[in-house]
Amino acid sequence: MKHSRLITVGFACLIAGALAQAGLAQATKPTFTPDLIKGKGEKEAAATLLDGALVLAGSGSWERIAVGRAWYLGGDKAKGQSILDQVTSNKKVESSDWFRIGRVYTEANEWDKAQAAFDRALAMSPNDDSGMIEYGALVNLHNDRAKAEALFEKAFKRNPREFWHWVGAGGSYLGVRPQ
Repeated sequence: MKHSRLITVGFACLIAGALAQAGLAQATKPTFTPDLIKGKGEKEAAATLLDGALVLAGSGSWERIAVGRAWYLGGDKAKGQSILDQVTSNKKVESSDWFRIGRVYTEANEWDKAQAAFDRALAMSPNDDSGMIEYGALVNLHNDRAKAEALFEKAFKRNPREFWHWVGAGGSYLGVRPQ
């Protein structure tokens, strides 16, 4: 009887500790209130919100890339690059992370950096026909038709009837970026 009571008390303490930790973790998550940004300068308001977003992102790579993108395209390339570098230094970096980073560099008109990111993504996922079409369309927009068409050919070989492949590749010949 004493033994089972001791186990019950020990288990209850374990659960209470876990709940307390969960409550503590929840308490450290940012909560939006209007005074966080009201009357603040644009950079201060941005920093408050983006710092909060980074906390909420936790270890999520796509979320962290989104915060890095905002900083990078918003004018603080060093801060944005630092966040992107943290994502790519992770052993769990995936090809989708490199694609997203390539898109950031494309938006920033930094084509050399974008190509390097897209090349890494395709090296990690050589059968990603959607990635090939997107990259091919962007390459086509940057006037390397031979490389674009090689990527299109490889992608269409894998998935010849994918509607979005046709739209992305076709639009690039008219100067339209893929969606």
